[in-house]
Amino acid sequence: MGRRKTQKIIKSGPKNVTTGHCPKCQTVGRIFIIGQVGAEHAKCASCNQEFDL
Repeated sequence: MGRRKTQKIIKSGPKNVTTGHCPKCQTVGRIFIIGQVGAEHAKCASCNQEFDL
């Protein structure tokens, strides 16, 4: 009998999420990057406010 090959499950989240510091609410956490390339804005996950990078 041959060896059964299984795929590893790779957890891949959204590509536009990073960890950073929000200048509005002063928390460190998830920051969503939104907008076109070259004119990106960021949105804080905890306070839901947008700010420039």
